[in-house]
Amino acid sequence: MRNWILARFEEECVVMLDDDITACVCMIAPKVRKLSPAETVAMIGNTAFCARGAGACLFGWHQRPDPRLLQRNDPFGVNHWTGGALGVIGREPNWDPLLRCKCDIDASLNELMERRIVWTDARFCFLQERDKNLGGNSLFRSADRIAAEKRYLKSKWKAHIRFETYKSQERTAIDAPRRQPVSLDV
Repeated sequence: MRNWILARFEEECVVMLDDDITACVCMIAPKVRKLSPAETVAMIGNTAFCARGAGACLFGWHQRPDPRLLQRNDPFGVNHWTGGALGVIGREPNWDPLLRCKCDIDASLNELMERRIVWTDARFCFLQERDKNLGGNSLFRSADRIAAEKRYLKSKWKAHIRFETYKSQERTAIDAPRRQPVSLDV
C-alpha cells in the first residue's frame, strides 16, 4: 500500500497515517496531552521540515506514549524505526512487497542501511492499537502471518532487530547505533 501511495502522489513529502490511529499526544510535560487537529497538522509540518533539513527521506514519531521514555536532552532520534504514522520525503524508500504487517520496521532498517538516517521526533506519539483492530491489514493479518514476518525480518536483519515481550505487550527494538562510543579514560 505504501509503495502504491508513493507512486500515485507527486508531492515532495507524503505523510501516511494508519487507519487505527486515534489521537496524537505531546509527551513533553509529565502528563501526556492530546493535540488538537490543528496542532497535529502544525506538528507534522514542523517534523517534515526538520527531517528535510537533516537530510532524512523517512521520518516519524515515538512509538510508545510514555513520557518516561523521552530523554528531554535528546528529543530527536536518527536511528529508530518508525511506523503507523510516518512521512516520506522524495520517492526513495521502498517497502518490501512480501511484508504486510511488519513492513515499516523493514523500511526503517533499509533507510538506516542505505542513507543512515531516519528522523524521529520523540516528543510526540500517535496512539494506535497495533495488530489488533479490524479493517486495513486485518484481512491479511493472522498470528501465523505475523510470526512468519518476524522470522523473515530476523533472518534478514539478524542482530539488528529484536522482538520482545514487555508487560504482556509485544515490543520491537532495532540496534543500529549511530554514535561512536566515548571513553573518558585518559
